[in-house]
Amino acid sequence: MGNVPAKLDEQSSYSQYDSGSFKSGSGRSMSASASSGNRNMSENAENTVVRSRRGTSLVGNILSASGRARADSAGGGSSVPYKKKSTKEREQMKENHAKELIARYDECVDGGFLAPYGCYGPDKLDFNAEIVKQLIIGRKLAPFYIPLQDFDESWTKEELIKIVDGLPLHEPFIENPEEFEDVPVGNIRKQNFEDLIDKSLSKREQRRLRSKIFKARLHRKRIIWQEMENEVYLEQKLESKQKGPAPKNNQWLMSDDLKYSLYKNGMECPICFLYFPKPLNYSRCCLQPICTECFVQIKRADPHFPHDEVDPTKPVTDDDDKDPNLLTSEPANCVYCATSNFGVTYEPPTDRRVGIGGIPPATFKKKSDERNDKKNDDEDDRSDEESNQDSNDRKVNSDTAETPRRRGSRSHDDPLVVSSDTIRPDWSTKLNKERMRLAKRSATATAIHVSNQLVDPQHPSRRGSGTDLESGSYGYSNSSWSQSSRPRASSMLDPGIREAENEMIQQAIRLSLADEKQRKKNKANAKSH
Repeated sequence: MGNVPAKLDEQSSYSQYDSGSFKSGSGRSMSASASSGNRNMSENAENTVVRSRRGTSLVGNILSASGRARADSAGGGSSVPYKKKSTKEREQMKENHAKELIARYDECVDGGFLAPYGCYGPDKLDFNAEIVKQLIIGRKLAPFYIPLQDFDESWTKEELIKIVDGLPLHEPFIENPEEFEDVPVGNIRKQNFEDLIDKSLSKREQRRLRSKIFKARLHRKRIIWQEMENEVYLEQKLESKQKGPAPKNNQWLMSDDLKYSLYKNGMECPICFLYFPKPLNYSRCCLQPICTECFVQIKRADPHFPHDEVDPTKPVTDDDDKDPNLLTSEPANCVYCATSNFGVTYEPPTDRRVGIGGIPPATFKKKSDERNDKKNDDEDDRSDEESNQDSNDRKVNSDTAETPRRRGSRSHDDPLVVSSDTIRPDWSTKLNKERMRLAKRSATATAIHVSNQLVDPQHPSRRGSGTDLESGSYGYSNSSWSQSSRPRASSMLDPGIREAENEMIQQAIRLSLADEKQRKKNKANAKSH
């Protein structure tokens, strides 16, 4: 679009140049007729340029409408737009997020931690780390526990403690993933890595290479950051084994009683099949257990158009031709019962409140000894057998009785429910950005198409105008022809220009209505909050 005014100016200069040539090449006998014809043709050319510039102005209005839409959707009609961050700003945000996901032994809550153990890769860890940490500290979400690969009820207390002592703070990273092979990383300590990018590549290839280099460098930084925390954790554990008074930092290490209390009754997560300390989170709808490591992986679908049934009698509509306001993003469904608006509830343990908001983990002591624990376990086993027998009797008497778990289900907007949207509150912003991006692309395509109609010499209306100008430039007409040719040229020129202008006006009106609708919606949402 940047070259449209230049083309228009070039066309105007070309018309004036032809008019000047006609004046200098004519005899005195034709001067009056030539002057009159030239004046009429100049007026036609000027009208054409005015209409073209008016069309260019409308093109600008269309494109600026998208900018206003971004501003309105960002702040509910405020003047603050979606500021497009620079590449370095986006990279810095990703680095800061990666630092938030580093597991630290002194960020302990009830025997778990504030950062993931690393059961999954970092691709889906795009949740708001600050919100998740606050939920864990507030005991509204289970912490990230170090899981056991297997669990055996026959393990003694000493065996279980020894196994827990050997667990790492974080799952080891893959040192050299295949996706980063042959990707240069340079000096990790240097923030700038422009020297690693091949300047002989095209701009697009340079951007792709920069993205690969940044991801490879960030992966290497994650490894270094986590290894530093692992070393500190290991040093503190070694110091705790030495005789003498324990340092203050060791207060964050778990006591043997806490380790045994956590893992003596391991619970398996039905999704990742790893064993975690009780209690876990439970789905709000069907009350099935799920660890926090798995819960944070679940999120809304990316913005997309509704999956309508395809009519074989109609042509398939390209996504670029669809209304951007039709873009949607459905809430996540329960992984067990497929209920919409997936969320979980959590009841913190009452027998251990340690770490942040509680006593130091190193000072935790179990009130009852192992013998009482075993006695209680035997009583629990007998109670379970009696309960199972009673349950079987009730099932025989009434097969249609409602499952007790169903009675505890909660609504997705219950204050005690933590939903997938709670830990990713920016989903609506991403949806609006995608809508504005498609609207911008559609408006740009329409503007380019219309501007090509305005400035393309091969367009029918332009060919009609050029023929008239060319005929007049060689002086084959008299004054009467010039007067009669003016309305004819105008009639040939107007339909194409009018059609282009109408198309652009309709597009501008449609975008303006969409802007107003989005502004009102954001304003209503702001008031509700």
